[in-house]
Amino acid sequence: MVAAKSLLAAALVALGLSAVARADGPRVRIRSADQARAVAALLERSDFGSGWQGGETNASSLGAPSCPGFDPEQSDLVVTGHADARFTFAAGDVVLDQDVEVLSSVAAVRKDFARTISGKLPPCLAYQIERAPNVVSATVTKMPFPPTGSVSAAYRATVVARSLHLKATLLTDFVFFATGRIEYSFNVTAPVQARNQLARFEYALAQILLKRAGTP
Repeated sequence: MVAAKSLLAAALVALGLSAVARADGPRVRIRSADQARAVAALLERSDFGSGWQGGETNASSLGAPSCPGFDPEQSDLVVTGHADARFTFAAGDVVLDQDVEVLSSVAAVRKDFARTISGKLPPCLAYQIERAPNVVSATVTKMPFPPTGSVSAAYRATVVARSLHLKATLLTDFVFFATGRIEYSFNVTAPVQARNQLARFEYALAQILLKRAGTP
């Protein structure tokens, strides 16, 4: 199960909000102040309990393969800061990938959400997940999540993956929210047994970040 999960998590690292279904990607014009804001908006090791490891990683590419029938326009958006982080909890077989992007304006953030968070996103996520090595199938549905920041949405994928001659069922959650010009996304991959704990865990982390950003 560990091998299957780690392969899936590696394949999903780039599937944040602004990396989903993007063929051409936004324009990237990094500004030093906004890059510092993006890094400051990452989770920190101290935000987690004992047994967690990780921190900032190299930022993933903002251009990702598009999905059949779903390729929202992004080329008119400008990203001025971008940072990623990864945290792992080996004892619980959990991997959390975080993506943070600072856009040029609040209007751009709302435009990005309006174009991307739609009924076509779940099948797109499933399509991308099923292209990962050793993935047998994936089903993605929108999941309940308390309003978070100025805009937010969350989705859960139930994934069947193969490791050697065995199959394992995994969960991978996608949580998207924003405040001001900052877009946050989490991708949390965990065993199916963690089903009842994941949303609370993800919401608690989101509240830490919103408080750090000065958002009620």
